[in-house]
Amino acid sequence: MSDQASLQILSDLLNQVRYSLLQYIGESWPWSGKDEQNRHDAFIGLVRRQQFSAERLATLLLERRAVVPGSNYPKDCSELHFVTLDFAKKRLIANADAVVAGFKTATSQLSDDAEALRLVEQLASDEEQTRDSLKAL
Repeated sequence: MSDQASLQILSDLLNQVRYSLLQYIGESWPWSGKDEQNRHDAFIGLVRRQQFSAERLATLLLERRAVVPGSNYPKDCSELHFVTLDFAKKRLIANADAVVAGFKTATSQLSDDAEALRLVEQLASDEEQTRDSLKAL
């Protein structure tokens, strides 16, 4: 695999994580009742974990002097402002499944790039934990 192909895979993963539904809902103030503070805090912890994943990908890309084209949240996210976690949960899990699948696909494509492969395998595991935690919320 060429260095450029590896950079493209990492760039795509960065945009997938940075503009995930989890990040969107985290930025659009999900509503929770007073009795759900622990649940809300757990949700925000998942948002932050994924932000850390994005930071780790971005750091590797910066070290490699990659240019990462920007992206946007999906258009259908805008209807999810100020919703409850219960309302968004099914879509959050579906998006988390897609993120995990993206990382799993990338692990099979990065076999010639040991450093990137190691990072992507770690982040794939983190994203699986995030998805499982979303299911338990």
